[in-house]
Amino acid sequence: MTPTTVDHVPVAPGDAIASAPGLGSTMRSEWTKLRTLRSTTITIGVTALLVIGLSALITWAAFGAHTHHRTISNPVGVIQVGWLFGLLAFAVLGVLVVSNEYSSGMIVSTLLATPRRARVLVAKITVFSVMVFVVGEIMSFINFFVGHGVASAFPAYFDPSLSDNNVLRAVIGMGLDAALVGLIGVALATLFRNAAAAIAVGVGLLYVEPIVAAFLPSSVQNPLNEYWPTQAGSQLEEVTRQSHALTAWWGTGDLALFVALLLVLAGYTLVKRDA
Repeated sequence: MTPTTVDHVPVAPGDAIASAPGLGSTMRSEWTKLRTLRSTTITIGVTALLVIGLSALITWAAFGAHTHHRTISNPVGVIQVGWLFGLLAFAVLGVLVVSNEYSSGMIVSTLLATPRRARVLVAKITVFSVMVFVVGEIMSFINFFVGHGVASAFPAYFDPSLSDNNVLRAVIGMGLDAALVGLIGVALATLFRNAAAAIAVGVGLLYVEPIVAAFLPSSVQNPLNEYWPTQAGSQLEEVTRQSHALTAWWGTGDLALFVALLLVLAGYTLVKRDA
């Protein structure tokens, strides 16, 4: 049997782009990568234990410690205290879903399969944000009901309910905030292509500013806290408006605008530089 030879016909770059998978196929690919990534399962599991477990423990300690005072000024804030670390965990997850592709070299295969790099980033952003929002909402409601159960052991206190003023908004707001903070991690990892650098900057955005602002004069501290994206976005989780703070939805808009600008910058960088 005579062997058959096949000529290698060069493919023009335009043809490669034209034959690239569409957004739907790219999103399915990104979902497959996200759900099969070990760090996704591990991070979500650890985050759930941290948020729910730590919140329940601190709620029990806080309500129990006020046996004689019979008042807690912000019971919803106490119940949600575990999210202080939960948001960081979702930011780290956002970093990992991008940095793992660079560290493993998979990014080369991804960009060869889908030459339209902006499409890859849009697909990754969409899949990741939807997943984190859903997981964050489930986690937030479970955390609230667990904390509510702990608080109900101390009936002398104000026992927060979802029907109370702005409580439902605060619980739902945690899932939205988790998605936005997670996208900060995605953007930073795309910009830096290094997990350590992206996480360090993410920690600075989330936690360093409040510490630095505390040492500044009030004329600088107040507007800085009011408009700093992560500080402004956190107002959605508050039942009552804090002093020198944007309203809940204006604060969320501030954070969303900041995230959008970061993602646009990340997309521009991804398109312009080598993989």
